[in-house]
Amino acid sequence: MKRETVSAAEIPLTEKGATRREEILAAASALLLEEGYAGFSARGVAARASLRLSHVQYYFASPAAILAELLDRFVRRYGEEIMARFGAAKGSGEQRLHRALDFLLNDEAYRRDCGIFMIEVAGFAARDKTIAEALSRYYEIYFALFCDIAKTLNPALAPRERARRARQCVALIEGMSITRPHMGPPGDSDFNAREATRAIMRLLSRE
Repeated sequence: MKRETVSAAEIPLTEKGATRREEILAAASALLLEEGYAGFSARGVAARASLRLSHVQYYFASPAAILAELLDRFVRRYGEEIMARFGAAKGSGEQRLHRALDFLLNDEAYRRDCGIFMIEVAGFAARDKTIAEALSRYYEIYFALFCDIAKTLNPALAPRERARRARQCVALIEGMSITRPHMGPPGDSDFNAREATRAIMRLLSRE
């Protein structure tokens, strides 16, 4: 009888299984960066990882499930990096925020990955439930991150108001990240980390 494919979360975390999943995800990430969403497939991932297609399908029920896992890892990895930079920076709250945003807006690896995940892959969320759910988790993490930053920078904000402004911060940064690459030198000049920091500090200031 043919083995039914299951999700990654249902695979026992044996050492061999964990290693195999990491090989598949590494191959998937490389393929996605080189070929984009249009050239992404489970068969292509299997070829890149030197595995049989059935091996990939055993761990991931569909190409969308692979992409969802990559998206989850993307936001968690960079979320931790942003908070680490914000927490480790010295100086005023504005200086600490600037250090975190400078990484978020200018790190080449982040900008590359963001272009793949948040423009190409996220564009398919309306057509694929698995990717849509992963995208929702992405914004939940992103939103929680900025709620924590907002609480640190302005403890006087009530929880509901803090949440409202945190959502505005996320929208501002996402908009800058997506539109800035298409605006040429003026975009880099007008939408830099310093300007983003000033805008967010104004958003978070007590009215």
